[in-house]
Parts: sequence; structure tokens; C-alpha cells
Amino acid sequence: MLRTDKCIYDVIIIGAGISGLVCGCYLSKAGMKVLIIEQHDKPGGYFTSFKRKGFSFDAAAHSFGNYREGGHVRKILAELEADKLLDIRRYNPSDIVMTPDFKITFWNNAHDTISDLTTLFPEEKNNIRDFFNFFSSSSQSDFVKLKDKTFDFLLHSFFKDERLISAIALPVFGNGGLPPSLMHAFAGSKIFSEFIIDGGYYSGDRIQNLPDALVRILTQHGGTVLYRKRVKKILLSHNMVKGVQLDKNKVFSSRYLVSACDMKQTFNNFLGEKIAGKQVITQLKAMIPSISTFILYIGITKKFEGLPEPGTNIWYLPYYDLDKIYHSLQQGDFDKAEGYMLRVSPDEKTITAYVAAPFKTASYWKRNKHNIAKRFLKRIENTIPRLQKHVAYFDSASPSTLYRYTHNYKGAAFGWAKIPSQVFDPVMSKTTRINGLFLTGHWTSIAFGLPGVCNSGYDTAKRILRRVKTA
Repeated sequence: MLRTDKCIYDVIIIGAGISGLVCGCYLSKAGMKVLIIEQHDKPGGYFTSFKRKGFSFDAAAHSFGNYREGGHVRKILAELEADKLLDIRRYNPSDIVMTPDFKITFWNNAHDTISDLTTLFPEEKNNIRDFFNFFSSSSQSDFVKLKDKTFDFLLHSFFKDERLISAIALPVFGNGGLPPSLMHAFAGSKIFSEFIIDGGYYSGDRIQNLPDALVRILTQHGGTVLYRKRVKKILLSHNMVKGVQLDKNKVFSSRYLVSACDMKQTFNNFLGEKIAGKQVITQLKAMIPSISTFILYIGITKKFEGLPEPGTNIWYLPYYDLDKIYHSLQQGDFDKAEGYMLRVSPDEKTITAYVAAPFKTASYWKRNKHNIAKRFLKRIENTIPRLQKHVAYFDSASPSTLYRYTHNYKGAAFGWAKIPSQVFDPVMSKTTRINGLFLTGHWTSIAFGLPGVCNSGYDTAKRILRRVKTA
């Protein structure tokens, strides 16, 4: 027997990640009755934090970009008035790339970054200036010309020095899950402009403050979030949304439904092939998800000499062949890949370290997680010699862990892989052929990270409001 809840909502959103929260905030602010259903015990998706043994860690996301004056993230948080609840700071430099031969520093001021780069690579002086000018002065038509190109093509159209190309591309690789030879030029450009040129932002003392602020805005406007609830099925009648069925057969009714979760879960599990259509299921089966991440969480006893600058993303590039690093990571050979990124928390009490990793299987990670974590920690100790004696807490998260907490397909860190054949695929549309069903989140976005999911949530909300207006 189905048990129907007495409350009927205008909109139900599946998933309290950033895109679902942004979408819900706009809709509730517009006067709609909004319910968000979240399977985890806290909001945020990859933008969550947790405490262990007195230490606070960010689960996955560690900083964000696009918060400059005129940036979309700044605009959205200001429109929702979430910015009033947040203490957003920018760390300078945002990123440092360490190579065997030199160190590249990405300062908050592009002029300083350009100056440092031209000192390191005087023969590339004009190319470096042209490259940065491309991001500040290019029109939409300039990016349209790159429709079928890779980020590697774009980099080589400016630079000749392969070491410089690899060093500039490393943070893009780390924030997008693909080497430049495989990443779409537009996707790589968005990462570089929004994460590197305009990066380094952080919400107070933990990343969790951001989704918590959005939840406060949502509830102030009458919205509701249910935690630890799993959607079992999307309910339809005559190809029109009627609501959702949860575990234990509880039903919530709504006129509109937004799936802010993994697209394969939406169509394969919540709808099924009979309703979604064989063509959609076949298309999704052929789509390639982005690579996942292996993360270390390290609590330290105290600040010590040699500890990297807090709040800055430090990237380690052991050699200049990013394709080789990527293929080693895909095979799960982390020892050959060697490269990684780490960040010391602003309070200098914890370190998080990241390396791209394949999903493989849950049993693989159960068998190998501990040893991979130990070898990863040892690699970090080679670059921070005094670290070992100051480690007070040590744990890790595998792609299997990320899947367990977010249910992202194969623990994908960035939605679909942003290869040229997938970037503008119509399967990523925010609208569906089902009346009242919309999609949002990084599975529907060309962009990455907070800018991508904020824009996705904003766009989906506006689509629904337009539909309401014309109904």
C-alpha cells in the first residue's frame, strides 16, 4: 500500500547538492512550495565537511572560483542573499605548481602571475601575455571556433615550451579529470578562467558553510529539506509528473520535479527503460563518466617548518607527460603517476591531498584502499619531510567512498567526462520529454565545480518559472 503524505508540493527536488539547493532557493523565493529530498544526513554533495577526532575536513571540494565582481557565482549568491550569511575569503596565491625545474605561482592579480611566468620563460613572454588576454577579451565567437578542438590544441596555439604547457595544464587536469589532449577546449578554458585566474575562494572555516547558508535561505522562504530519505521511483500519469515514491512506499506529490542527482540513476532507476525510452537508456550507456578521486585526510599536531602555505592548492608535477600520468591513474598505478595536489586548511590543523582515481569495483577498493593510502602519504612525506612526526589523524576516501555518499555514477568527480564528443551532447539537456520533469547538476553542465552547478541550478529554476508563467 502506498502512503500519501498530506502535503502536496509545487516542486520536489531530488538531491541537496549545490545545484539542487540553488534551484530550490530561487523557486521558494518566487513563492513556490519546495521540498528537497536528500539521501545523506547533510546538504552539499561534494561540498560537505565532517569532523573526526577533533579535526575538521572538507570531504571533496576544497575551494571555488568565479566570485569576482560580475562573476556568476557572486551574482547568484547575492541574488539569493546567501552572501550575507557567508564569510568568503580569497587566498593568495590560489595555486602553486611545483615541477622538477621551476615553480609557477598563480596570484590573485593576473599581472603578477604574468610577470612571474615571463621571468621563468622569457622566450614565451609575448605568448604568455596573449594567452591571458585571450581569457579577458575573447568574444563568444572566439570560443565557437574551438567547438571541435581540445585544450591541448588551444595551449599549443599559444606556447612552444612543452614544460610550460604541462605546468599550466596540470591544475586544469586536476579540476577536470582529463589531460589537455582529451579535454574539450571550451571546458579547459572555463576551468582555467574560473578556477585559476579567478580562484582561491573559500567560505569561512569550512566548505560546508556554503550549502548550510543555502539551506537557511530555502527554509526562510518556506522550503523544506528531508535528510536520510531515498527516492525509489518517480511517479507519472499520462507522461506528466505526479510526485515521488520513497522507500517504505511513502509518496510525496508535486506538479514539477527536478532531479539534481546522477542522470543514469534518474532514467535507469527512478523511471526505467519503459518510461525513459530505449533510445535515452542506450545513449546514457554509451556516455563516459569523468574519473573519480582518491583523497587523504591528515590531521596534524601543530604548525611546523616546511608546511605549505594554508589555503593554497599545491600541485606536484613529477614529470611533464600528462598523458602518461592520466593513463597510469586509469590503470590504478598511482606509483607511476606520482603527481597529486594538496591543501593545508586555513587553520593549519589539517591537510587534504587529492589524486585522480578510477572507480574499478567496491571490492577492489576494499582490498587496496589502505595500502594505496599509506603509499600516498609516504609520497607526500617526501616533499614535506617533517610531516610524519606530526600526523595525529589519518584516513582516506576512495571512489567507492564517494559513490556511497553521493551516488554519483562510478564516483564521478565532474559528471560526464568533458571530451569533445560529449560536451554539447543533447542528452545533457535540463529539460526532458516528460511534462514537469527537469534536470540540474554537474551531469547537465559544460562547466565545472561551483560555477557549473550554481549556473545549472539557476538555469533550471528559471526554466520552471517560465513554464509556470505560461501554464
